[in-house]
Amino acid sequence: MKKVSVIIPMYNSEKYIRLCLCSVLGQTFRDMEILVVDDGSADRGPEICENMRLADDRIRICRKENGGVSSARNLGIERAGGEYLFFLDSDDAVHPCLIEQMLRKAEEQKADLVFCGYRKLDTEKMDGALEEGKKGCGRIRQQTAEGEEAEEWFHIRHANALSGIGGKLLRRAAIGPLRFDRSLVNGEDTMFLYQLIRGQVRCVYLQKDWYYYRLHPESATQYSAMPGGTRYFESSRRIRDEECRRGRTEFALTWERIAVGQMERYYSVLKSAADQRECAGMRKLAAKERKHPMFERLLLSERVLFDLCFSCHTLYVPVNRMVPVLLKWKEAVMMRKNYGDIGIITFHCSNNYGAMLQAYGLKSFLRRNGKKADIVRYEPFYMTGRHWWIPYAPLLGWKGRIWCLFNMWDGFLAHLRTREEFSRQLQNMNYFRYKYLVNKKRRKILTAAGLKRLKYRCYVLGSDQIWNPDITCGLKKAYFGAFQNRRKKRVISYAASFGGSELAPRYDKEFAKLVSHVDAVSVREEEAVPYVEKLYGSKVTAVLDPVFFLKKESWQNVERIPERADKRRYILVYVTEPNREMADYAKKLSRDTGLPVMEVRAGQLGTDAGFEVDYSTGPGELLGYIHRAEYVVSNSFHAVAFSIIYEKQFLAFVHSNLGARVRNILRIHGLQERLCEGSRTADIHARIDWEAVREKTKEHVRLSGEFLLNQIEESVGVET
Repeated sequence: MKKVSVIIPMYNSEKYIRLCLCSVLGQTFRDMEILVVDDGSADRGPEICENMRLADDRIRICRKENGGVSSARNLGIERAGGEYLFFLDSDDAVHPCLIEQMLRKAEEQKADLVFCGYRKLDTEKMDGALEEGKKGCGRIRQQTAEGEEAEEWFHIRHANALSGIGGKLLRRAAIGPLRFDRSLVNGEDTMFLYQLIRGQVRCVYLQKDWYYYRLHPESATQYSAMPGGTRYFESSRRIRDEECRRGRTEFALTWERIAVGQMERYYSVLKSAADQRECAGMRKLAAKERKHPMFERLLLSERVLFDLCFSCHTLYVPVNRMVPVLLKWKEAVMMRKNYGDIGIITFHCSNNYGAMLQAYGLKSFLRRNGKKADIVRYEPFYMTGRHWWIPYAPLLGWKGRIWCLFNMWDGFLAHLRTREEFSRQLQNMNYFRYKYLVNKKRRKILTAAGLKRLKYRCYVLGSDQIWNPDITCGLKKAYFGAFQNRRKKRVISYAASFGGSELAPRYDKEFAKLVSHVDAVSVREEEAVPYVEKLYGSKVTAVLDPVFFLKKESWQNVERIPERADKRRYILVYVTEPNREMADYAKKLSRDTGLPVMEVRAGQLGTDAGFEVDYSTGPGELLGYIHRAEYVVSNSFHAVAFSIIYEKQFLAFVHSNLGARVRNILRIHGLQERLCEGSRTADIHARIDWEAVREKTKEHVRLSGEFLLNQIEESVGVET
């Protein structure tokens, strides 16, 4: 039995089938069979396939009467003997490494569906793309998802890549009795993938455009909208109705937009062909479409354009041509002036792993719940300066200023010694920041006075140690929402922290004054609740750090596996404060297991224990290191948090001043035995009941999410 069965439906494809088969035969993976399903071709296509079969016995030809591409694919599924099925259209081609890499990822991730991006190429460029592919595959990044996140991929994030079956590797067992709907002339593959992903399959996306989609007049897709053909928007409407029935209005609205656009294009083709009978039928269908509940949720401009298409098509044509121009103009205006309804003020500008990852978790959670949330580009010098080549970190008092000068000189010399690694780390930090956190085109805000011009109605403060005066050089108004802004309606702190259970007494009066500007207060450490309630005078809620809002699969979408971590077993160490006991334990663990120790550093601070050190790590790379590590040993809160999320064997050591948050997160998840404190050393090999941990995480995520969303709903005029 072959490992992979490649299924190629063919109908009158003599111009393209040879190149298609050559691209499959040239794959670096060899253990496969190639099933060409001839759907009653009347040209030389079957003869070409037969000649190629004589030269390579991996090719099999199945012949049937013409019945459409769905029946051809269904026959291919029935006749295929491979554990995995790979679908390819007879006029397309694939990169030489595609099947090998897809199969490797499918088995590594235990995935049921693996797919990649695609390139649209005309016939002249197809040969060049295949020739270019012979140079090798290079480094491949991937994303994984399952369950609700996989459905979100299908409907929104990777909707284009998942609209067709070409270039998809599927596990045979996951398909089961599912088959392509023969009643659909177009969109049958979209419906097939929709039903497959609804079945809770695990998906992997390869971030390579390795499926080569050929553009030519004979394409079945091109002809699907021709007069006399079956209307090709039926699958979109069926998916819309099903999602509407399930109460998934966001997904249903997406398919309503697709269906409306398809109806407009189909009607335009009919008008060009002067098919009056079909046009009359389409106008009746359009009138029925206007009564659908999802149609009323479309934007006013979308509804007007739809009505214009079917009532005055002559005017619709020039207006529709102007739409791309208007959209670009709108995008430019929105970029300069418009903001979401929620502004997040946090430590996104700090080159600190936890600061950036928690900012991503919070922003992603709000957006996934339909909130228009942005991270405010508040980037004061006292936060960004410590990451300059000549670091600037102001300290209070005249002694602090003198000490700051010494720190600047020492930091500059240290950066020079590791200039290549430091430069790469800056690049990795900025890559994550500008790809996932903030829009680089938005103007920076350097002082609290600049916040008064913002247009947000609700502000979410945090999380992270935004209330730690040792980090922010004193308590700052911006991180309490204590700034003038006439549009500001509500201020919420989410998982704000000062690192411990309380501040020094000298800050009590100032803290009480500033926190009074916050309408709803939540903190990250439960031990801090009594102290804040005493000064705030009202209820304070303890919530989870926002990194727990996202599951492991979501974090894998943003991780970057460093070369040092790829195909290697190791112990990961990350310190936020030198700890001799922790360094000695890591050495002992290395001797006992025979594994090397990899140490990650965000700055110059480390164990100095002779471990292999990576100075260039960014947030994505840290996730990659944790993902591939056998063991994690750290006194960092977020290293512990992600060890829980990634379900790693880990031990947590306590920071001398900031230990409350580590103790708190371990207690919440019932993992107190993973804590090393004082003379107590835990057993890193002890089995962890991850099912019980997941249940605790799920419940606390639910409560924390409800707090945040309920408080936002109280904001005047905030849209969902």
